Amino acid sequence: MNSDFVNAAEILPVPKAAGLPSERIEGKRCVWCGGTASMDLGPRLSVITGVLKRWEPRGCRSCARREAGRVHDIHITTCARCTHRDYCPDSNALYALALLRQTR
Repeated sequence: MNSDFVNAAEILPVPKAAGLPSERIEGKRCVWCGGTASMDLGPRLSVITGVLKRWEPRGCRSCARREAGRVHDIHITTCARCTHRDYCPDSNALYALALLRQTR
């Protein structure tokens, strides 16, 4: 599989929508810190006020980088391919996002 097909931002876990302020659910603010959102994290499905809804969270680069690093560290210890140091496309994409320069 070509690693260019993996969008690391779309595989990052986000907080549960049910407890978030509306600005974070609407993508106006970073889903993690509430700061200025600059990255799309891909569409998600969540139960919000008792109804299944599609929402499109966004994040700031700093939080996305931090979360990508955290998820990458977990991933490489649990993925069958990555534990043998033959890193998979998900691992490579998460690693690249974790190293993304803040000035981009």
